[in-house]
Amino acid sequence: TAARAAKGFHELVHDQTQVKTEVAALLAKTFPAKFTEMVISKNNTAFGVCPHHLLPVIYRISMAYIPTRKVLGLSKLSRLARLMARGPRLQEDLTHELSLILHEQLDSQGAAVHVEGLHMCMAARGVGAHEARLVTSAVRGVFLEVATRAEFIKLVTVPTTTVL
Repeated sequence: TAARAAKGFHELVHDQTQVKTEVAALLAKTFPAKFTEMVISKNNTAFGVCPHHLLPVIYRISMAYIPTRKVLGLSKLSRLARLMARGPRLQEDLTHELSLILHEQLDSQGAAVHVEGLHMCMAARGVGAHEARLVTSAVRGVFLEVATRAEFIKLVTVPTTTVL
């Protein structure tokens, strides 16, 4: 029915003013940093919408930052990825917005984001490229240094083995 379709679409697209408020609240809850080593949250699954076709996009988002004075709780990085993805935006923009938030708003030494997206506008229609993934990355601060960037990319692209 139309009501169910509207409810489903509403779950994929959040009010962007509300998202900004939730991101600010999320970033307000930090802990003092005891160390200044890379913090990575890898393979966070998030859903968004292509702004051109309004079709779903499935993202796998990996993010890192190097703290200066404060760190986020572990769940906050996943929550940030999911919050920011819920809107009609280009994957390139999402990637850069996440890196800016982690660098500027968290006042970190640097931030890096790596995103792989499965875009239904390519997979389920048009070219029918269901195997294709769009990969984007963005780096800020100390991640502009080749060695730091390479360490991040290596850590987030190595295949994951399960513990259980």
